Amino acid sequence: MKARRAAVGALAEAEQSAEQILAKGNAVDAVVAGVLGACAASAGVLLGPVQILIGGAGVGIRAVDGRVRQPGVGAPRPRGFVEGEDVPAAATVGVPWLPAALATALATAGTLSLSQVAGPALDFAKKTPRHDPLSRIAARGPRALEERPFVTELVAAAGRVADGLLTTDDLASPRPAPVAGARVGLGAGPDGVALSLGTCPWVHVVDGAPTAPAGCEVGWSRAVAAVDRNGTFAVAVFEDPPEGLFIEEIGLRAPPHAAPVRRGEARIRPGDARPAACPAALLLDPAGAVRLSVAAFGATDAYDVLAAALGRYVTDGLVEAHGAARFAALSLGTSGASVLRS
Repeated sequence: MKARRAAVGALAEAEQSAEQILAKGNAVDAVVAGVLGACAASAGVLLGPVQILIGGAGVGIRAVDGRVRQPGVGAPRPRGFVEGEDVPAAATVGVPWLPAALATALATAGTLSLSQVAGPALDFAKKTPRHDPLSRIAARGPRALEERPFVTELVAAAGRVADGLLTTDDLASPRPAPVAGARVGLGAGPDGVALSLGTCPWVHVVDGAPTAPAGCEVGWSRAVAAVDRNGTFAVAVFEDPPEGLFIEEIGLRAPPHAAPVRRGEARIRPGDARPAACPAALLLDPAGAVRLSVAAFGATDAYDVLAAALGRYVTDGLVEAHGAARFAALSLGTSGASVLRS
């Protein structure tokens, strides 16, 4: 008999962490474990964005927004940089919402605690600088960012003393809440059943496929997805950036998501979500059951690869992807769960 659960991830540590937790938890537990596994593997994941989409019959579509926020809460507007002036890396560091978003997803639809799902990631992080930050988050949840050493080192590296915008109020501000996902009709599939696209509500959909937001590096995106025996699907999109401000004291790299304040230009409001790629979606039938969970990642054509794969499935019932970006999909049928990847 085929297994009625499966997980797939862009990084080996993400996929293996998700698979381990899926054996005792549900799909949401698994994708949270997968993101933490990616945090263990790469220094740039934990302080970056995450976007989580959950769906299935009887579950509906729910989303959790863990995008990086613009910093500066509780601080006066700085003078700003003038044209031609070098902008320090500290001025591009935003407010990480990833730990809070993972905790919210677990509280909303998970079955295990944060410390339980962090187990595989902590094993992967052994003998790396990331073990201590991850163990603190596993024990304290997102509040760990308000405590030493996180708050001290983050504000020292990216606060006003370093010509950045990050404040202690920023690090105490993350309060992501689960919201209803968006559902866009796609018309009848090859079997005559009406299909719809499930996405995060802040994602813009054009011609039946998500489109890239302006001002983000699509090629940095990565994904982990899972389906459990109850037919619940979850997919999380995060980033593995090659650049950013490395904070040696906590062994993490903060990706450049914040917009520096520039003299004579309108300031982006502190607390606003910063753009991040999310080339992922769910395909649903009229009853809300997920036919397919799909994600593309790892190259700048990820949205094109995703759109082509979705279009081919709706017209021909086939999963097919071509391009530089990698593609991964999950389905659950009467014969069990299937993983498709390029």
